[in-house]
Amino acid sequence: MGGFISDLLRDAGASSMFWIGLAILLIIAVVGFLVTRRAGTALLPVEHGGKVIHDWMPTGRIDFAGPSMDTSAADTPASFYLQAEDVRFLISFSGIERKELRWRRATLNEAKKVVNIFHRQVEKKVDLPAENAPSVAVPSDGGHLNDIPTRD
Repeated sequence: MGGFISDLLRDAGASSMFWIGLAILLIIAVVGFLVTRRAGTALLPVEHGGKVIHDWMPTGRIDFAGPSMDTSAADTPASFYLQAEDVRFLISFSGIERKELRWRRATLNEAKKVVNIFHRQVEKKVDLPAENAPSVAVPSDGGHLNDIPTRD
């Protein structure tokens, strides 16, 4: 059996058709590689491969992040920064659609939008009609000014 394979390889190596076929196969492989590589440059690089349908877009969700997100230190002053969420849609090589999320630091314009929305909400709460405002209990004993605690 071993002699048969070595004779076959020796005859193939001596044949010009073998070498011409091998050269054609090599040229097709190189051209295929170059075409595939050139077509792949139009796509955005994706970590796990695939095609980007929609690149990173903001979702509108925001959050704050900081040095310690421990709930026991929630009332301790610290430096926080605003984060914005982005999403992108991909199709993997197997044809499965994927949605990727990421959190990034917000831009100045996004932070200004958040502040403007906050201020509008505060103004709406101030403009509430009197019937919706919480009632304040008046002391029944005719409370005197002497009963009010003062700082000395």
